[in-house]
Amino acid sequence: MTTSESPARRRGTRLSVARGTAAGAVCVLAFAAALTGCGSDSGGDAGAPGPATPSRSAEPSPASPTPTPSPTRPSASPTPTKVKPMKPSSPAELRACADGSCTVVVTKGTELPRAAGLRAGPFTVGAVSGEGVDISSVDPSGFTSNLLGQRPDQGGPATINELSISVLAITGDTAKLRLFPAK
Repeated sequence: MTTSESPARRRGTRLSVARGTAAGAVCVLAFAAALTGCGSDSGGDAGAPGPATPSRSAEPSPASPTPTPSPTRPSASPTPTKVKPMKPSSPAELRACADGSCTVVVTKGTELPRAAGLRAGPFTVGAVSGEGVDISSVDPSGFTSNLLGQRPDQGGPATINELSISVLAITGDTAKLRLFPAK
């Protein structure tokens, strides 16, 4: 004689197995929690130390106080380095940019001459700040070019026609620019 199970009975069996597995997991977790414990096992001596057990780790536990840094250790915050101010370039140094090859220090309002041989300029510095350098140009035909937020760490120079402009450094409200022919 063979017995056959109904689908409802098979589902019930599967649920029982699943419940049994979940209950087993809960028991294992409860047992692990009981072994690790959070305090002493005697309720009346809250201030007494627990039994001594050897430690396997040389690192302090999260509950132990943080050690104070020794005088020979460097502090967590670096001391700010003094930034040497840059002196803006003279008008004669700025005029030297007319050939499209120069390094100058500029501030807001500085005007750089047209580099006619490279079909670029004249340029006006619109802003210099920690956010970057803004430079604009209106060529003889009236075409306007704007280089906004140019920074030393932007990955390369900006190029207008055949002239490249690279921001080398920004210090406060001054910036060091390098102009050179694009390749």
